[in-house]
Amino acid sequence: MMRKKTTFGFALTCVLVAAAIAFTAGFLIAGNKVKNVTDTTSAADSNALIDEVSKIIKDNYLGTINQNDLTAGMCKGYVEGLGDGAVKYLTAEEYANYNKGTTGETIIYKNFGKGIGYMQFLGFSNSTKTSFTNALNDFSQSTVAKVNMLVLDLRNCSSGDIDTAAALLDVMLPEGETIAGIDKNGNRTVLYTSDQSEIDYDIAVLVNGNTSGVAEIFASTLSAYGKAIIVGTTTKGDCARSEAFPLSNGDYVLIPNMYYVTKGQQTYSSAGVVPSNIIEMSAADQKQFDEGTLDIAVDTQFLGAVRALGVNDIVMPNSSDTDSDKKSSDTDSSARHGSDTDSDSDRTSSSRTASGSDTDTEDGGEVDPYWDDDEYWNRQNDNGGNDNNDDDGGEDDYYDEDYYDYDYDEDEEW
Repeated sequence: MMRKKTTFGFALTCVLVAAAIAFTAGFLIAGNKVKNVTDTTSAADSNALIDEVSKIIKDNYLGTINQNDLTAGMCKGYVEGLGDGAVKYLTAEEYANYNKGTTGETIIYKNFGKGIGYMQFLGFSNSTKTSFTNALNDFSQSTVAKVNMLVLDLRNCSSGDIDTAAALLDVMLPEGETIAGIDKNGNRTVLYTSDQSEIDYDIAVLVNGNTSGVAEIFASTLSAYGKAIIVGTTTKGDCARSEAFPLSNGDYVLIPNMYYVTKGQQTYSSAGVVPSNIIEMSAADQKQFDEGTLDIAVDTQFLGAVRALGVNDIVMPNSSDTDSDKKSSDTDSSARHGSDTDSDSDRTSSSRTASGSDTDTEDGGEVDPYWDDDEYWNRQNDNGGNDNNDDDGGEDDYYDEDYYDYDYDEDEEW
């Protein structure tokens, strides 16, 4: 009898388990049906509302209805309804302008001495690689101050072309993957790589909350390779690739469809790039920096980047001495900071690219020890005395300025 009770109990258990499974499956199926009905109802309601608006307009609107414009407007409204500024509806004309890319932006650079070369990026455009190469050439050819460290300033840098950033990373990094992308399904694709050649500099990269997009992936990739120290504040966290999809009417929908990621890292979109050396800037200094009026001599983030490279006694320029600033293209920009722009600063392209001040010893001022260097003055003599008012006929350009071209009457008494 005991054997029969055990068999019956086991059978009863199996029946209950089967009933539970059947109930769960039925619940899930019913749930999916409810969801499908809800989705269908929602879509039906939307279409009904659109039809309702369409009928009201056709019955009452006094103007002429252009169906093509109306359709494009509806599509644009659909895109804007997502509430994501990165998704855009572009007409054919707008897309043509968008596809031209950014041009004319420059890299502003300065040789500060003590081995420090500074570059301020205003963006990543078609000419940026040439600008970068020109700056490196100037640094390497300096006979006064050899540059072996770089401070790359990406603060407030938000525009750019990813191909340009990848080309610069190829110059700066050893062989390997530089930039990859992850789509909405988690698929990872390597987008850019670097060859074996790389430049040999110690590098610090300056970033802040307005550093975004291409500038973020550029900074993060340098950091991922251990090639740069990141200094400043956390970046914006806007690191997605946007792709333009063509429509049958000739317009385009621009959609972020892949997150950029660096070597071996997950995406940091939304989170931003967190510097290893976090240095906040005061509200007053930040305002001046944004306006382009902050003197670099009191720029705490720049000085922090210099210290991160191991230099604590850099000689800062006078705020009025701007001859050592160089721009690698002819485009002017208000993004430049830490200088009172002189109209002659671009023309004197052979001006001193290190940070010492132009000290005049005749007024009793102290000579900057950086420029009191035999190598510097020997170089000036080799140039034929162009920077000195010599007896050998070499005329100082400074004294040939209109400022000293007085217009006076010879009969006038002094």
